[in-house]
Amino acid sequence: MDPEVYPRSSGEVYVCGMSSEVEVPEDPEEIVGDPESIRVLKRVARNVSSHLAEGKARVKAEQACFLPCTDDNIPVIGEIPGVKGCYVATGHNCWGILNGPATGAAVAELVVDGKSSIVDLSVFSPARFVGRRKG
Repeated sequence: MDPEVYPRSSGEVYVCGMSSEVEVPEDPEEIVGDPESIRVLKRVARNVSSHLAEGKARVKAEQACFLPCTDDNIPVIGEIPGVKGCYVATGHNCWGILNGPATGAAVAELVVDGKSSIVDLSVFSPARFVGRRKG
C-alpha cells in the first residue's frame, strides 16, 4: 500500500492509494471501493491531519478506479497493426496526466507525419502484443 494524500486549494483533500489486481468488470456499475481499503485510507487521512478526523471532515465520495497498465509496464502508443489509421495511446498507469501532453504531441506527429520527432515510439508499439496470449 502506498497511500497518497492530495490537499486541494478548495479545502478538499483527495486520499488514494490502495490497490489490488482484479479483472475489469464488463459493467462499470460493478466498480466499487473495497470497504476495508476505504477504512485503511480513512485511518491514513486521520494520521496525516487532525482536521481529517472522523466527525471533523465530511467524506464527499468513496470511489474505485482501474489504472491502465500493461503487462510490461510500458505504455502502448502507436498505430494498431492491421488496422490502418487506428491509433492508441494508453497504459501510462498513474502517469497518464503527467505524460499526456507529450504523448498527445507525439501521436499528433505520428498521425500527420507518419513518425514522431519528439520521441522514438518504437518501444511503445502495440505490435509487441500481437500474437501474445494471456495465460
